[in-house]
Amino acid sequence: MKKVLFSLVAMLLLSMSGIAQTTYTMVNSASQLESGQYILVGFDNDGQAFVMSYQKSNNRHAITIDEAGGVISATVATDPGQQDVPFEFTLERESSGAWTIYDPLNEGYLYAPGGGNYLRTQSSLDDFGRWTITDGDEGGMVPVSNGGAEQCYMRYNITSTLFGCYKESSNVVAPVYFFKAGGAPPIYPEPSNYPTEFDAYIDGVDVYLTWEDATGEQLPHKYLVLVSTDEITVPTDGVPVPDSNTAQNVPYGSPIAVFSGLEANTTYHFAIFPYTNSGANINYKNDEPYPKATATTEEVYSLLFEDFNVDLGVFWAYDAYGEQGWHQGTYQSTTYANMNGYANGAANQNEDWLISFVEIPQGVGYNEVWLEFRTATKFEGPELEVFISTDYDGVSEPGNGDCYWERITDAFDYSTGNYEWVESGAYDIADIINNHSFYIAFLYTSDSQAAASWEIDFVRVTGQHMTAVNENEAMNVSLYPNPAREQVSFMLDDNAEVSIFDMTGRKVNEMNLAAGQAQLNVSELESGVYFVNVRFANGTTAVSKFMKF
Repeated sequence: MKKVLFSLVAMLLLSMSGIAQTTYTMVNSASQLESGQYILVGFDNDGQAFVMSYQKSNNRHAITIDEAGGVISATVATDPGQQDVPFEFTLERESSGAWTIYDPLNEGYLYAPGGGNYLRTQSSLDDFGRWTITDGDEGGMVPVSNGGAEQCYMRYNITSTLFGCYKESSNVVAPVYFFKAGGAPPIYPEPSNYPTEFDAYIDGVDVYLTWEDATGEQLPHKYLVLVSTDEITVPTDGVPVPDSNTAQNVPYGSPIAVFSGLEANTTYHFAIFPYTNSGANINYKNDEPYPKATATTEEVYSLLFEDFNVDLGVFWAYDAYGEQGWHQGTYQSTTYANMNGYANGAANQNEDWLISFVEIPQGVGYNEVWLEFRTATKFEGPELEVFISTDYDGVSEPGNGDCYWERITDAFDYSTGNYEWVESGAYDIADIINNHSFYIAFLYTSDSQAAASWEIDFVRVTGQHMTAVNENEAMNVSLYPNPAREQVSFMLDDNAEVSIFDMTGRKVNEMNLAAGQAQLNVSELESGVYFVNVRFANGTTAVSKFMKF
């Protein structure tokens, strides 16, 4: 109770004083390290800083933090249970030359126990908690545990946003940056000039912004890039703008920003403001005219998305051989599809397919159809395979030779181990499916010698540049009124199966109609554009579209 009361009082005093922040300055070389108080920081590929936070079961959590010019101002944790603030560590050098990194809140030393990519805290001190620290890249450092564990290199994991210990050969390579407490931050004037050549490039619903770095006597520490469908709100000195869906803080020297997942077919306005310093000292160059750009996103249609939150979702498993099968897995609230052929203390022979169907409405096509997902794996075993088929029947054994599966495995990137999630990248399969509905399949195999564990998540198929294939090929189908509020009418020369699809490709209605005058009740449809697909008894088709308002 005293501890809780103290924490509440401390929080109240912090909120009242507004001066509880400590300034931390980046140490640029291992030779400049000295005993004292530090925060440990990693950077992602975009230059965003992540600071080490609370102790998880096997590694240290990381949270975003504002860094500018090698300076961070932060209020650190005062309780080991806090999860949204940085943790401060005591760095000390022993007479042997080894360093220790002590966490006073958890009353223990950071150490590399081995047996996995673990970074834990222990109350006793041994060689696993003694570190040799050498220079890494661009001011980063490489702490290496002296305990002899194979996973002894402390690094920042960009993909998982955590600090752990890895093998020297691991593809996790981001170094650790040491920021030392003390001293007042230097105050810099606003940047002398704006960047030049500020341009926007469209890729579906993603917009890429590039520029030439600003020059002049005072260079910026970072840029604030803003996006809006309305007028841009110019930033104010002394008021930092955190990263969000409409703002990105980009380090000087990394002249690119990407805003992903914007609304389709929407015009966006962009602006860029260079700045120096951070926190209450942030100093923007914000006078007119500032660099601006405008871009209109393309139409993009979601054809499939699966995050395996409910069992296998729209996928199903076909167990061709073996006792093990695809199933939903869960770890730390993340769900995914998992297959592992190792069971009962041995690797087992398996052939297991994970399949889903993607419908392309007849008469509708897309110039681009993109498939993407992410994977994580561990242990040795055959690679995961990816296939596409337009003639599989959805029921029989996929590998029996009665249908053709296009192997597209090599088009993607995959996890290399240690259950580290890797984005596959997007691959355009439009030429493979040729505007036909199709099946996606992930094929897992294992044998008695090796059985890896594979995890799949966030499977996504999107279509771009929707077109009506053979639209109005049957000239006798003409919809009226168009736009329509209550119903649309048309004439059929023959009996037909009529389907209505929305702009995502989802079938919203289907009926069989006789030859002659026909009406479709559209009063309950949401406002928007719809396709009407007509399949006549002789097999010919026609597609028309209308707008519901």
